[in-house]
Amino acid sequence: MESVDMPAAVQAAIAAQRAVYRRLLRAHMPEWIQLDLSMGQLKTLMALASQGPLTVSGVAETLEVGKPAASILVDRLVQVGYVARAEDRADRRRTLVSLTPSGGDLVAWLRQGKADHFARWLTAMAPDDLAALTRGMQALAAIAERDDPPLDPLLPAALDPHDNTSTREMPSDR
Repeated sequence: MESVDMPAAVQAAIAAQRAVYRRLLRAHMPEWIQLDLSMGQLKTLMALASQGPLTVSGVAETLEVGKPAASILVDRLVQVGYVARAEDRADRRRTLVSLTPSGGDLVAWLRQGKADHFARWLTAMAPDDLAALTRGMQALAAIAERDDPPLDPLLPAALDPHDNTSTREMPSDR
């Protein structure tokens, strides 16, 4: 069996991943630019999409900002209809912030744009290369699953990054 220089192979894989990610960002940038949201607001939407409902303190911790800053971010997203505040059923003293259907649609739309480009690039690969990439990505996903807590099964399907049912049309109720 052939000996592999693991540190060099890891660095090469990271460099390739970064190159693909940069191209995805560049291809997707015009869609993000037309949004009337700050980077903090986008990060808040993505945090809620990946973690589910959070308190304002939870948003602050996740984004590593102060509670007042997190509260301002949430207020703006409530105003535009992308998030809602609701009483925590388990502890009525707490208020939870969660995505509205409109916010979920926006997140799904933003994620789908990357998936479309990525799928186009994958279909252009040689079958053997695609098979090797698939095996490698499945192995990496299994390791990531072991190291990371599973996604909340109660998250709407529209927020699942593996869900291929979302459309490419931008949500109209911005």
